[in-house]
Amino acid sequence: MTPRGVVVVGAGGFGREVAQYAAQRWGEGVVRGFLDDRYPGGGDIGAGAPVLGGLARVAAGVDHVVAVGHAGVRAALAGRVAAAGGRLVTLVHPGAHVAPTARLGEGCVLCPYAFVGAGAVLGANVVLNTYASVAHDAVVGRDTVLSPYATVNGAVRVGAAVFLGTRATVTPGHAVGDGAALSAGAVAFHDVPAGATVAGNPAVPRRSLRLAAATR
Repeated sequence: MTPRGVVVVGAGGFGREVAQYAAQRWGEGVVRGFLDDRYPGGGDIGAGAPVLGGLARVAAGVDHVVAVGHAGVRAALAGRVAAAGGRLVTLVHPGAHVAPTARLGEGCVLCPYAFVGAGAVLGANVVLNTYASVAHDAVVGRDTVLSPYATVNGAVRVGAAVFLGTRATVTPGHAVGDGAALSAGAVAFHDVPAGATVAGNPAVPRRSLRLAAATR
């Protein structure tokens, strides 16, 4: 269903990109404006639609898209929209691929060339940035962010509010716990515990990397 109008939550660089994707998906003029607490009095960011003000301006019954790339902040903003009676709408760019047997939660954002494979499940408010992919039978928890070219391979389980940096990869069949983060280029050949931050290829905890560097 094509929304009559969409409000983009977040007026930063990603917000401007998401506004363009919304226009490409639903037509020019669909974006009513932006909400961002950095602009409580509104403003103009040169994106073709005004900043309407902060999140105090969330309107009940209006469709919103959260356009922020920090997993924890996405979760908080989505909660504020819902608490005020706003709706979270899923935005799938025309250039993204979603398998017919995949399932997407409300409020997801799939950018150009994102890929969701057969039987994959995305929770609510998930972002797949450009060329990010979730392969067959994988499950990605709510509020998780996949940066450009991040890869979740087949049968992987990713928890809620996880961050995958650019070109981060989770190899088939492994799990990533809630609130974990994979730095850019990290390749996880094992399960990643909840709340952990890993980096490198193979991915190891950041603290381990610092200790290794200190002993050289």
